[in-house]
Amino acid sequence: MKLTKYIFLILFMEVIMVKIAQAESSLLKTMKVFNLPSGLKLIFQKNDSAKVVAIQIWVKTGSAYEDEREAGISHFIEHMIFKGTKHYQPGEIAKIIEGHGGSINAYTSFDYTVYHVVMPSEKWQIGLNILIDMVKNATFEENELEQERKVILEEIRKDHDSPFFILSNTLFSTAYKIHPYRRPVIGWTETVNAIKRENLLNYYHYWYKPSNMVIVVVGNVEEKKVKEVLNKAFPEIHPPVHFQPKTEPPQSEMRLKILKKPFKETYLGLAFPIPKCGTPEAHALDILSEILGGGESSRLTVALKLKKPIVHSISTHSFTPKGPGLFIIYAVLDEKNVKKALKEIFYQIEKIKHEGVLNEELAKAKLNVEADFIFDQETMEGWARTLGVFEVVEGDARKCEEYLFDIKNVTVEEIKEVTKKFLIPEHLSLVLVLPEEAKLNLKKEEIYKLWPKYIEKEKISQKKVHKFVLKNGLTLLIKENHRLPTFAISAVFMGGLRAETKKTNGICNFVAKMLMRGTKIHSAVELANLIESMAGEIDTFSGWNTFGLNAHFLSRYFKEAMSIIKEILCEPSFDPEEIEKLRPLLLAAIKQKEDRPPSLAFHYFYQTLYQNHPYGMDVLGTKETISKINRDDLINFYQKYVIPNNLVLAVVGDVHTEKVLATVEKLFGDWPKKEINLFKPPTPLPPSQDVIVKKYLPKEQVHFVLGNLSTTLYSQDRYAMAVLDALLSGQGGRLFINLRDKKGLAYALSFVHREGIEPGIWGIYMATSPDTLKKAIDGVKNELEKLIKDGIKKEEVENAKEYVLGQFLIGLQTNSQQAISMALNERYGLGYNYDELYIENIKKVTKEDIIKVIKKYLAKKGYVLSLIGPIKDF
Repeated sequence: MKLTKYIFLILFMEVIMVKIAQAESSLLKTMKVFNLPSGLKLIFQKNDSAKVVAIQIWVKTGSAYEDEREAGISHFIEHMIFKGTKHYQPGEIAKIIEGHGGSINAYTSFDYTVYHVVMPSEKWQIGLNILIDMVKNATFEENELEQERKVILEEIRKDHDSPFFILSNTLFSTAYKIHPYRRPVIGWTETVNAIKRENLLNYYHYWYKPSNMVIVVVGNVEEKKVKEVLNKAFPEIHPPVHFQPKTEPPQSEMRLKILKKPFKETYLGLAFPIPKCGTPEAHALDILSEILGGGESSRLTVALKLKKPIVHSISTHSFTPKGPGLFIIYAVLDEKNVKKALKEIFYQIEKIKHEGVLNEELAKAKLNVEADFIFDQETMEGWARTLGVFEVVEGDARKCEEYLFDIKNVTVEEIKEVTKKFLIPEHLSLVLVLPEEAKLNLKKEEIYKLWPKYIEKEKISQKKVHKFVLKNGLTLLIKENHRLPTFAISAVFMGGLRAETKKTNGICNFVAKMLMRGTKIHSAVELANLIESMAGEIDTFSGWNTFGLNAHFLSRYFKEAMSIIKEILCEPSFDPEEIEKLRPLLLAAIKQKEDRPPSLAFHYFYQTLYQNHPYGMDVLGTKETISKINRDDLINFYQKYVIPNNLVLAVVGDVHTEKVLATVEKLFGDWPKKEINLFKPPTPLPPSQDVIVKKYLPKEQVHFVLGNLSTTLYSQDRYAMAVLDALLSGQGGRLFINLRDKKGLAYALSFVHREGIEPGIWGIYMATSPDTLKKAIDGVKNELEKLIKDGIKKEEVENAKEYVLGQFLIGLQTNSQQAISMALNERYGLGYNYDELYIENIKKVTKEDIIKVIKKYLAKKGYVLSLIGPIKDF
C-alpha cells in the first residue's frame, strides 16, 4: 500500500514538473534577445494580458566592483541619479512617473544595480525615456550630493538599529575575509563621508555604458518601437568593461563572532562557503535549502519549531551570486536555547549526510522551487526580474530554462554529496547577536563538541465575477482567469480587533494561527507536508476588522486544495500541545516588536489615539493576554465567528465556475449557520489638544509618528484622502522632496492613511537622528501648515490621481490580489465589484475635494505625536 502511494506521488509530481517546464518554455519562446549596435543588450517579451509594462535597466556593477576606499559608491550613485539629470530637476523624475500612473525605484546589490519602472502600457515610453536619461545624463550637483549624503548616513543609522541587518552584515564580514561581498552594499559611514563628486562621476562614466547594461522590457508594447527608442538613445559603439574581483581563499577552520546589542531577542546566523551560481552543485544546494528550511514542513522547522519549541523562527538560503556563495541558516530564539538549537541543526545536517533524503521530500522540494517560476510570471515586473537576474548573473536569460531542467534532475545522492562536501564544521562561520544583558559565553571548542557523530534518531481584469449565496449564508465569489495554471482563494470573516476586548486582546490572531496547527484529520506537520507537496501556500491573517486565510495553488490541485481549506476552516483540532507550542511564538513576536522602533512608534500612536477603541490595541495582543488565553477561550471565539453566514469565499484563477460552485456546495453546504452578533464599538473621538507620548530606546535614530483620526471605509472623503496621500508620499511627493531631498532630515519618511469601519488615521512617519529631531518635527508641522494655508495646485492633483490609479491597477495583477480585494470588499458591504467604483471615484476627485479633506482632517486642533528612540530633551 505504501509503495503504491509512493509511486503515485512521484509520477504525479513528474507530470506537474513537466507542466511547469512547459509553461516556462512557452514564455521563453516569445522572449527575444537583441544585441544592439551600441553594445546594449535588450531582452524583450510582449505580454498583453494586462495593460502594464515593466522596464528594467540592469547595470552590471555593484558593491563587489568597488575599491575598499569607496565602499558604498554604487549605492550612492543609485541615490544621486534620482537627484537630477540634464533634462530633469531634483524630484521631477518620480513626480512625472507617478503623475502618469507608474512607479519607479532602484536597488543596488553586490553584482548589479537595477533601475525599474512599471507603467500603464500607453505611457511606457515616458518610463523608458526617463530611465535612459538617468543612466546617461546624471549631473551629480554638489549641493544635492551633500543632501543625499545625509540621507544615506541616516539609512546607515537605521540599519544599525535593525537586528537582522547587524546579523547579516556581521555574518558576511565573518564568512568573507578578502572578497568584497564582506562589505555592506550601502558602505560604511567613513567611506560614504569621504566620497566626492569627482569619485561619483568617474565611477559613473566608467561603468554606466551601454556595453555594460541590460534592458529588460516585458508587457503590452511593440518590439519595434522599443528598439527604435534604444537605438536613437544609444547611437555610439562602446567596448565592453572588464573586472575581476579578489579571490576568496579556502576556509580551514571555524569562525565565531558574538555581539551584544540592545535587543530583546537572540539572533543566530550560520554560513558555509559554497560555489557560485550556475554549477551543478549550486542546483543541488538550492534543493537542499528547500528541504532543510524552505517551509513549515521543512526539516529544521519541524525539528526546532513544531516538534520542540527551541526557536521562534528558522530559515535557510542558498546564496549563489556571480562570485563565491554561502549556504546560510538564520534563526531567532531565546538565549537559553542557543546550544540546543545548534545541536539539533548540526544533527539534521549529519542525518542527511548519512541517510540522504526521502524521495517524496526531493520531489516536493523540486516542485516548490519550480513552482516559484510560475508565480513570478503573474506580474510583468516579476518575470522581468527573473530574466534580468539570469542574464546578468549567469550570462544568459534563457538559462532559466536550463535551471529548471537541472533542478528536475537533482538526485538524492547529489544532495548527500553537497551536504558532505560543504556543510562541515571547519567551514562554519557562526554569528550570535545577543541582548546586552545576556550571559552566554560560547567558545569554538564547545561548538565543535555540539556537532554530533551521527547517531540515528527516531491589471484588474474586467472579466465577470459570479456571486452565489448558499443556503447557510456562505457568500461565494468566482472569477475565471485562464492565463496561467494557478488559482487563489481568499476566505474573509468579520472579526479582528473589533471583536476583542482589552482582556481578550490577541485572541483573533491566536485563533487564526491555530487554524493551521492541525485539524481533526491531519496534524500540523501533516498539513504543512500536504500543502507543500502541491506547491501550494496557505496563510492566515487577522487585522483591525477581519480575519481569515489566503491561499494559492496550481490549478491541477483544485479539488485537493478546496478539501484542505474546508478541513482547516471547519475541523480545526485546537490541539492543547499545539496551543502551547504556538503561545511562546506569539509571545516572542510581541517581544520582537521591541526590536523594531518603527513598529513601536506606530503602536504607541494607535494606543494613544484610540484609548477606548479596539483599534488602539495590537493585533498580536499583549504578553498578559496571550499568557492567559486558554483552549476554551479559543474554541468559544472560533465557534462564534467562524460560521458560514460570516464568510465570504473568493476564488480567482484557472477554474471553471460550475465546478467551483459544485465543489463548494458539496464541501460547505452542510455547515450549519448560526446567529451572529457583531460587536459595534463606540466611535473614537479625536484629541482636543496635542498629546505627546515618548519612549526612550538606546538606538541610533528617533522614529516618530504625528497624526490624527481620518475617514472610514464608507466615507466619500476616502477618495480625496487617497489622492492627498499620493500627493504627499512617494519620491515625487511634497514631504519626500522638501524634508528628505532638500533638507536631508531623514531616510525613512512617509505619509500614512488608513481607513477603518470606524474612523481610521492619517499620519506622518519619519526616522531621523536625535540631533535633527526638532528640525524634523518642525519641518513636518511647517509642511502641514503650508498645505492648510496655501492649498495645492491642480497639476499636483492630476499627477497624484494618475499615481493612485496606476498603483491600484499594478496592485491587482495577480489572482491572489484580486481574490483578497473582492472578498474584503464584499464582506465590508462595499460589494465585490467595488474596485471599479473606487477607480471611478478617484477619477472624479477635484482640487476642491482635497482642500476640503485637508481642512476637515489635517487642520484639526490637536494631534498625537509618538516618539521612540534616543530622545534627549524634548
